[in-house]
Amino acid sequence: MDKFIQDEIAYFLDLDEEEEVLLSQKVTEMVDWHRTSMLPSYAAYLTNIADKLDAGRYGSDDISMDLANGRSLIEETVIGLTPYASKFLMRHQTVEDIEFMEKRMKTRRQERLEQLSQPEDILYEERLERLMLNFDRFLGNLNDAQVVLLEIHAREIVGDSRVRLNNRTQRQKIFTKFLRKQPTELEITAYLNKLLLRGHVIVNPAHEAFSEVTLNRFKLLLVNMLAISSPAQRDKIISKLREYADDFKAISS
Repeated sequence: MDKFIQDEIAYFLDLDEEEEVLLSQKVTEMVDWHRTSMLPSYAAYLTNIADKLDAGRYGSDDISMDLANGRSLIEETVIGLTPYASKFLMRHQTVEDIEFMEKRMKTRRQERLEQLSQPEDILYEERLERLMLNFDRFLGNLNDAQVVLLEIHAREIVGDSRVRLNNRTQRQKIFTKFLRKQPTELEITAYLNKLLLRGHVIVNPAHEAFSEVTLNRFKLLLVNMLAISSPAQRDKIISKLREYADDFKAISS
């Protein structure tokens, strides 16, 4: 995890040897915070879902609550991580630093655009394959009705990645514009929290509605998949969730 995060940050920032050492230190601090502060909460979250499934509570209201709790955990994670990012970004506010960052963003964006420029049928098959793998990991072998649900869902969301990429592009552009104003560390933290958690307030207000539609569509998929699940499938989900929760608790300690 440390290596992945460090490589991703290093991709967007022009670092010298001293800054690479500092980055390694800050990433280690960030990962340690996440391990000790958030993983126990993730474990409790997964255990709670497993307990509800075990009690037969997997209706629409139950899934809505689980998703809302998951969103709260994400927000808590973001708010905890942004101060680390802000501290490091304070050292990269020169014109050259920002231009380097923008160039790398453009390159990454172009790579993603090339991936999304494939024929829609190929994008659909890739999306369906990912859905099948993810649900198979928790449910085991899927029945025919569940496969049909995933096929319908994959077709409905095949264009969502382009929408998200466009939104990400707009947020990146407005963030680099913000950095050019030479903000303070506290200002960067506040802006990152707002941009990451309520970015529609700053740019592209329509994306809020898109996000809600996407979340509701996914909630409906979960409700329908569980409604036609077998006892064996639900037992596997419960076992898998408890397994992940135990892993999180072990790592956090």
